[in-house]
Amino acid sequence: MTQPKADAKEDVQILGSEQTARLLDISGAFLRRMTQEGKIPKRAKGKYGLVEAVHAYIRFLRDENARSTKTAASSRMQDAKTAEIELRLAEKQRTVVPLDDATYAMEFAAAKFRDALMSLPARYTRDMAERRKLEALVNEELANVAAAFASARRYIRGGGADLHASTDDDA
Repeated sequence: MTQPKADAKEDVQILGSEQTARLLDISGAFLRRMTQEGKIPKRAKGKYGLVEAVHAYIRFLRDENARSTKTAASSRMQDAKTAEIELRLAEKQRTVVPLDDATYAMEFAAAKFRDALMSLPARYTRDMAERRKLEALVNEELANVAAAFASARRYIRGGGADLHASTDDDA
């Protein structure tokens, strides 16, 4: 490798294209493109000032980094906006239901079901012994249904945990 030459008038080191490309760790084609775009100044045909080339390349890298950071932030913002719009559309189309609405509907239906079952023994018989037996059966089944609803509540709130999990009621 030849030593950079010092320009006698300005005491500036002048490098050839190949040396400048190697120094900047870029290809010759990339150096030519940056020169054509005016990003790296050329002294003469195939000649570059050492300090000028390094400073210009550093500016280019800083600008490129700032541009890519802005682009990435803009892309994340656009993705968030798109997700929000998709969610609003899904809610309008009722393909997505807010969790509180789903929970309320489930609890409302469960309460109506419980009330209906609790009224059966009295409607079925006036015999108190038979009524007590039937109430015991209804209460046992209501406990099973309550456990199933608790499991469904955990499933909805947990985002897909095992619906058939046999853990205690979290109501």
